[in-house]
Amino acid sequence: MTGFVRSEDEIEAIQERMAENCFYDAKQVAIRFRTRESILERILPPGLEPTEEPVIRVDVVDVGRSNCVGSFCGAGVYVRAHHDGHVGEYCVTMPMSTEAAITWGRELFGEPKKKAAISLERTENEVNGRVSRGDGALIEIDATMETERQLDPKPQTIYHYKSLPDVTGRGFQFDPMLIRVTLDSDLHAYESGSGSLSLGADPASPLDELEIEEILGASYTEADLRSTQENVTTVDPESFLPYAFGTGRSNDWLELDNLTD
Repeated sequence: MTGFVRSEDEIEAIQERMAENCFYDAKQVAIRFRTRESILERILPPGLEPTEEPVIRVDVVDVGRSNCVGSFCGAGVYVRAHHDGHVGEYCVTMPMSTEAAITWGRELFGEPKKKAAISLERTENEVNGRVSRGDGALIEIDATMETERQLDPKPQTIYHYKSLPDVTGRGFQFDPMLIRVTLDSDLHAYESGSGSLSLGADPASPLDELEIEEILGASYTEADLRSTQENVTTVDPESFLPYAFGTGRSNDWLELDNLTD
């Protein structure tokens, strides 16, 4: 049964998927680079602190199946950071190929998702990941896999912020919450190599602000993924406002104001 009002069984089934998201046949290319410490200090919201190494990871992923949003392609830009000594990665922006993937992640985790055209292709040892919006290229990864690695999966920690503007248009409906997502992997393939990365920009995704000082390596994985999440702490609303309206997380609302005098 489906409709405007869900049954108890349907509600339970939906909430089971929300509690544990499963993604199967996921292929991913990722590249890591070192940037300037001052960039991380500027873009990390309250509640997170930079680690000793100013490292950013960029990935493109193709998910074949899931228990929540079907098949989709996605990408992400992750800044290495920690909360109270718990090291993870803060997600700056997360393009997605489908509306279902965007809505699910935004509402559940507070993921900073936007619609984009995304592709992941592999020919022998060459792997290419592409993300674009409109006519502009946002992410271009070209990697060459050189070494097969031992399948030793370790849980990943990803940080997001969940917030909702107040109905008055001023401040938040509730104090912004720092969210910790734990991503467990059942790895089927893991390779490492070298690669290049190009970051572009549009009015809603200023990725070119992330200066690439040194490429640290590339990787390719095939895996089944499972994510769980928890509330970590609230953050000061006034301090978080500049980040909530940052164009990595949301649209550039001022650019969409087309009223004329």
